Amino acid sequence: MNPEVPDYQKSKVRKRPVNLKKLARRRMILRILAGLIPPIFGGIYAKLEAGWLDLSKTSLPFRGIKKGESLKLLHISDLHLSQSFSSKQIESALLKGFSESPDACFITGDFISGIPSKNDLEELSKVLLKFSSKIPTYACLGNHDGGLWSSSNGGPKNSNQIRNMLRKARVRLLVNERISLRIKGIPLQLVGVGDLWSKECFPRLCMTHRSQRPPKEAVILMCHNPDAKEMLKSYFWNLMLAGHTHGGQFVIPFTKFAPFAPVVDQSMVEGLHQWDKWRHIHITRGVGNLYGIRFNCRPEVNLLELVAK
Repeated sequence: MNPEVPDYQKSKVRKRPVNLKKLARRRMILRILAGLIPPIFGGIYAKLEAGWLDLSKTSLPFRGIKKGESLKLLHISDLHLSQSFSSKQIESALLKGFSESPDACFITGDFISGIPSKNDLEELSKVLLKFSSKIPTYACLGNHDGGLWSSSNGGPKNSNQIRNMLRKARVRLLVNERISLRIKGIPLQLVGVGDLWSKECFPRLCMTHRSQRPPKEAVILMCHNPDAKEMLKSYFWNLMLAGHTHGGQFVIPFTKFAPFAPVVDQSMVEGLHQWDKWRHIHITRGVGNLYGIRFNCRPEVNLLELVAK
């Protein structure tokens, strides 16, 4: 076990049922804070931090990687295209990540906030195409991208627009789907599940249950919301790539406390976590934001290098 990676099982997090009303209240409070921060906490800094992009690098010993081999995975999430976060800002984030010469790119949902214009989606598609033409690029959907949660919160009723945009951008979207692939000759299985809050996460359609024979290859799982791990724990996977949390977006200074992180399990808000002896969860703080602010929680793109054990 990597001593630098938090061990979820030993943290003894108290289990409690998902309370979407409570999470919605947290989101409302965060929206109010967006208005209160200017006079109280120095809103100029909070606005600036929302655009102060970080490049985070992490190394992970991984199954199936031989000595002398490595895979560099670019993990990004929560682009949140909107009137306050443009395709140009998303392009800048991708440029920063691609400067590290990744071997593949994984985008774990929330491409939009609200209902963007047709022109804005066209621009985003063109931006993504610039990069997907260079390396294999894969994606799953988030709660803002259409569906039950989105339609109840000012977003699209379905994900058709996002699906069409990604198709034009040549980004391979996986929704409750599994594919086999090779990256630099290294065989892997890649799974993308539907979003938890949208009630579209159906692992039985695309994953191997632990009562069955395990897959020969390591399994990388794209899943927008890290809270879905409880639903997915009975299935084989080695690495989950997740977003959704924005790292909390508002983190109390000198602590790691993120009171508005939209997850039940507050022990997993950002970074790389070891969940059990053979599984890891990587949660990115994401590129975009809600309400145009971040505080003590910079946006990021992540380079995750898989190396031999």
